[in-house]
Amino acid sequence: MADKLRKIFRVHLDVVDSTNRYVRDEAYLLKASAGDATIIAVTADNQTAGRGQRGNKWLSSAGENVLLTIFVEPHFLVPIRQFALSQAIALAVRDAMLQYDITVQLKWPNDIYVDKGKLAGILIELDCGSDNIARAIIGVGLNVNQTRFVPMERIPTSMKRLINHDFNVNEVTDSILCAFAKRYSQIEECDSSLSDEYKQSLLGWGVLLHYKDASGFFNAVIEDVEPDGHLLLRSDDGRLRRYAFKEVELCL
Repeated sequence: MADKLRKIFRVHLDVVDSTNRYVRDEAYLLKASAGDATIIAVTADNQTAGRGQRGNKWLSSAGENVLLTIFVEPHFLVPIRQFALSQAIALAVRDAMLQYDITVQLKWPNDIYVDKGKLAGILIELDCGSDNIARAIIGVGLNVNQTRFVPMERIPTSMKRLINHDFNVNEVTDSILCAFAKRYSQIEECDSSLSDEYKQSLLGWGVLLHYKDASGFFNAVIEDVEPDGHLLLRSDDGRLRRYAFKEVELCL
């Protein structure tokens, strides 16, 4: 399948330890097989050592969920704008969910939530040169048909839990890839609406919520997200706070 501007080369695996690891180790062979496709996508029915953000494991029942890694080489993207990739994939998942009448919110930097339930997680690995992004490995784990989960810090949800029927996992994957191809083109075109849409989709955008940093708990509103991904929060005492990833946590 392909967006009208970008061809997508797909590989599917029955089982793998991690789709991100597979893409990282097999990038040369994947590129050789992809021809003129600018987006490479690897999916799996099951992975035995999936990873999430903050070093957490990503646990998934075999065959029930989207386990996807996207490989791109965005040489046009300078390191200071690297967060555009996070915005693009998060919005792509949001776009895909809207096709199934599921409205999500994004939790900075790129988790996908419905109310207080985590629907999807995203893990991005970048190789940066001095003046561009050499390659990006973008992992997406989306809960589709799974309804039973092991206890974890973030309460999970799934498309089936929300809509109460089964979905075709391959079709859901296609929807995400089509949406990402369009969002990826926005990055190359330096389309400012990508950042605007991302911020307006964030949990905490224009709303006073509860956060925790190294100094403790506080209430704040998201004021901005910088091009490199730093989060700017305006706390209720008027102070502007700036955070890198892992330095602050939204308390849901």
